[in-house]
Amino acid sequence: MIHAAAPGDTVLVPAGTYREQVEIQRPVHLQAAGDGPVIIDGECKRESGISISTGHDITVSGIEIRNTTGPGVRIGNGPDDVPRPHNIIIENMVITDFNCKNAETQGFAGISAWYAGCCMTFSDNTITYRSSGDEHGYGDGIWFKSASDRPSGGGHVVSGNKITGGWDGIGGETETDPHGSFDGDSQIMGNSISGCWDDGVQVEGNDAGVHVAHNEIQGCGAGVALAAPVTGPLYVEDNNIHDLARGQLGGLYCFKVGNQGGGTAYLTQNRCSTAGDGIAQTNEDLSPLVSSGNCFDVSGYVFSLAGPFDGSSFDGDKIHSSDAERWAKWGDSVYNDLDVFRANTGFEANGAITESCP
Repeated sequence: MIHAAAPGDTVLVPAGTYREQVEIQRPVHLQAAGDGPVIIDGECKRESGISISTGHDITVSGIEIRNTTGPGVRIGNGPDDVPRPHNIIIENMVITDFNCKNAETQGFAGISAWYAGCCMTFSDNTITYRSSGDEHGYGDGIWFKSASDRPSGGGHVVSGNKITGGWDGIGGETETDPHGSFDGDSQIMGNSISGCWDDGVQVEGNDAGVHVAHNEIQGCGAGVALAAPVTGPLYVEDNNIHDLARGQLGGLYCFKVGNQGGGTAYLTQNRCSTAGDGIAQTNEDLSPLVSSGNCFDVSGYVFSLAGPFDGSSFDGDKIHSSDAERWAKWGDSVYNDLDVFRANTGFEANGAITESCP
C-alpha cells in the first residue's frame, strides 16, 4: 500500500496482525482504518515494526507494535548517502515488548531517532517495555542520538506519552557533545513516566532552549538527569517527581547533576517527594544551576553538592528531610539548620522549612 501511495496520501490500514517490518521513505500519513486493532508483530525476529531511514513529512498514528528485537519505531540510522529523515510525527501508538532479547543498548527503544534530522514529534503514545514480567531493561522509552558530525538540528516535541519500564523513560546521546541528544529547542512536556531502571528524563548534551515541563515521574532511580548541559540554557519546570525506587546504578534522587558542561540549568516550581535525595551531585565539577520555588520533601539530603560554584543560585525553595541530621550537604559540611546554611553559603535567603509538598 505504501509503495503505491503518492506523496501526501493518507494510507488507511485495515484491522489485522501484520508480521513484517514496514519501511516508509516517502511523505505519507499511515494510520489505522478504524475497523479494529492494527498490530505489527515482529515475532522477536525482526528489528523494528516501522523503519523510516529517509524521507520527510511522514505521520504514523493509531498502530500497535510489539515484539521487535530492536526499537519499535526506528527513525534514521540509514546509509550515509541518503538524506536523513525529518519532520516525522509518531502519535497515538501502542508499543510493547521492544528490545525483546534485552540487548544492553538504550537505543533499542520504543521510538528511536538515530542520527535523524530535525523536528520530530512523538505524542500521546503508550510505550511499555514489557507487557508481563520484570519491567526493567536496557532500552529507553524514547531515545534520540545526535552529535556534531551528524546533528539533528533540534526542534523536537515529546508530549503526552505514557512510558513504563525500560532504562530511561526519555533519553539520548551523545551526552558530552555540544550537539548531543535533543540538540536544542525542544519540548519534553506532559509525559507520564514510571518504573524505569535509571532516569525518568535524561537531558544532557545540547540543551539550548530545551524545556522539560509538566511531566510526572515515579518509580525510577532518578527523576531528571542533567549531568550536564553542554550547551544551555535548560529549563526544568513544574515537574512532579515522587515515590522513586533505587535504580540499577544505585541512584535515588529527584535531580542528578554533575560534570562541567557550561550550560545553565534552571529548576523552577518542581515538586520532589520521595525517599532519597533532592538534588545530588554524582560527578566532579558542576555546571551553573539556578534553583527557585521548588519543593523538596525527601528522606536524605535536599542538596548534596560540592558547591559553591560560579553562576549558581538557590532561593525560595521549600525544604524538608525526614532525616533531621542531614538535610543539606554542601562541600565538606553537613547542615541541619537553615539559618546556619544561609550564613555559610549565602543561599536560600527566602527559603523555608516545609513538612510536605502539596
